[in-house]
Amino acid sequence: MHKVLLVEDSEDSKNLIYQALGSDFEITWAQTIAETQKKLNENPYDIVLLDVGLPDGDGFHFFSMLQQTEFSNISVIFLTAKDETSAKVLGLSLGAEDYIVKPFEAQELKARVEGRLKKNLTSKQKAQIIQRGPVEIQIASQRVSIINAEGQRQGLDLTPLEFKVLLTLASREDRVFSREELLNLAWSDNTHVTDRSIDTHIYSLRKKLGEYSSCIEAVYGQGYRFITPTRASSEVPNQKAA
Repeated sequence: MHKVLLVEDSEDSKNLIYQALGSDFEITWAQTIAETQKKLNENPYDIVLLDVGLPDGDGFHFFSMLQQTEFSNISVIFLTAKDETSAKVLGLSLGAEDYIVKPFEAQELKARVEGRLKKNLTSKQKAQIIQRGPVEIQIASQRVSIINAEGQRQGLDLTPLEFKVLLTLASREDRVFSREELLNLAWSDNTHVTDRSIDTHIYSLRKKLGEYSSCIEAVYGQGYRFITPTRASSEVPNQKAA
C-alpha cells in the first residue's frame, strides 16, 4: 500500500482528503513543519501532500529546504487554497510534481495522486540495474542473475511475465503489492489474467529463485512484497504463495 504523508493543519481538510483517498493509501497526518520533518526522518513515504500555510512556517520555503537534503527526490504535491497564478508558478518551479487548489474534487485528487505514483514507478523501472542483495536485475536486457559471495553470476531463465513481476516487486522493496496492482502494473497489456494466475507465476518465480525464494513474501490477505535477501537466507525454507 502506498504511503502518503499529509501535511495539513486543518482537520476538516484532513478528513476530506482521507475520504478522497479512501482505504487505498496508508496516510500519515502531520500538522506542522516540525512534525513533518520528524516523520520524514522516521519513515519512508511515496508521496507528500503539502499545504502552503502552516502554523510554524511556509510550505514553499520548507519544500525548497527539502531540496537540499536527502529527501530531495521525494514526490511532493502542493494542496492549498492559494489559487493565484504566481503561487502555482512558484510551487511548480520549485520542483513540485503537481499543484492542486482547494476545494478539490475527490475523484480528481485521487486520480492525480495515483497518476504521479505510477509515473514514479515507471521512472524507477527505467534504471539500468536494480541490485537487491545477491539478486541483480538488468532491466534493458531483461536478465536476472544471482551473484554468489565470490562474485560469480548464475543466470535465471525467467519468462517475460515472471521478469515483470520480479521487477515490479523489487523496484519498491518492502512495499506490499495487491494482486490487483500486480495485474495493472505487470500485466497492463494482458486482459486474460486472474488473481490466481498471479499466484501461479509467483510460485514459479520462487522456484527459480531457489534458496532466495523467500525474498518474495506473501502477506496474508494483502498480496506480495520483495524483501532483500542475504546469503544467510539460504537456510530459510522456500515459502509457498498464500
